[in-house]
Amino acid sequence: MGLGGGGGEGVLAVVPMEAIPMAEPQIVAGGKIVGLRADLLDCHNCRLPLKPPIFKCDAEHLVCSSCRGLHGEACGGRAAVHSALADIFAAAATVPCGYERYGCDAGGVVYHEAADHRRACQHAPCCCPDRAGAAGIGGCGFVGSRQDLLDHISGPDHSRPIIVVRYGQPWNLSLPLSRRWHILVGEEDKAVAAAAGADRHRNLFLVSLGERGATTAVSLVCVRADGTAPSAPQFACKLAVESDGCRLTLESPLVCSSSLSGGLPAEVKCLPVPKDFLSGDSVPLSIHIEKLPAPPAPPLGLGIAPACTSPVAATPPPCPAATIPPSRPSSGSSDNVAVKTVITDQSYKKRKSANPRKL
Repeated sequence: MGLGGGGGEGVLAVVPMEAIPMAEPQIVAGGKIVGLRADLLDCHNCRLPLKPPIFKCDAEHLVCSSCRGLHGEACGGRAAVHSALADIFAAAATVPCGYERYGCDAGGVVYHEAADHRRACQHAPCCCPDRAGAAGIGGCGFVGSRQDLLDHISGPDHSRPIIVVRYGQPWNLSLPLSRRWHILVGEEDKAVAAAAGADRHRNLFLVSLGERGATTAVSLVCVRADGTAPSAPQFACKLAVESDGCRLTLESPLVCSSSLSGGLPAEVKCLPVPKDFLSGDSVPLSIHIEKLPAPPAPPLGLGIAPACTSPVAATPPPCPAATIPPSRPSSGSSDNVAVKTVITDQSYKKRKSANPRKL
């Protein structure tokens, strides 16, 4: 059983957040709002939004500073003339964020900054973890900001308890298998929070319990749509279960982020928990979430590779191989040796992330 399991009828179609179209840019002239075609404000060469300084060739093509030389070779005209008028238009053209109904009050965003704003907007919507239902049929169609999602999950629609955990400390939880997903809210130490300032956009984490043959697959993701933005906080985590001196651990130096629009990200690693590690019908899970320090600002002109993307996972993510001891030491044995199996998520090495560290 994977993520979901809700009731309802019919097939739920969810539009990916990145598929929400951006509105046409507009400027205010003479007290009136004038709409503009987006292609008029895009570079003739790379087709990306023009950002000052903007240059114009002899053929009246507008190009960005990066394409200035390349366009001159392709067009045959010189692109060495700086267009101050084009700079004024590009700086004045704005578009709405697109997430206003989810709480964004940024107003008009400069057109050439709109893509970055939407990627980092803390009001970008997330989907309810129960949206998939069984085999994608039925389920909950709620979509909203993280705070609205938190209210939705704890409200009458689901009446789920919200588990508050503090960063940098291990927390021992007992998660019933009757509920295949659970929501955690990360909390700063009071002294750290006071120094950094109150964060009204709290971080949500989804713990999913899925069936994998004879084991229960436990995974954790950070629920946020802006997880690939340079300013988004990053986390490391350690999940562990223990029984009769045997401990299984999954260490993730970088937790994946997802809006859950396509279910669980395919990159998510999981901890396979054998049945004899369960406590009745619950998973006795130890969880340790560490908030990583903010990365240094990148050099100008260099982009930041996303820490983790969230493509649609047709099936729940596979579990890494684990060496589970075939038997436990007998109670009468004189050798009371604790067996520890550690599963380390190494996929972060393929992501260019900021300062991941082992817990």
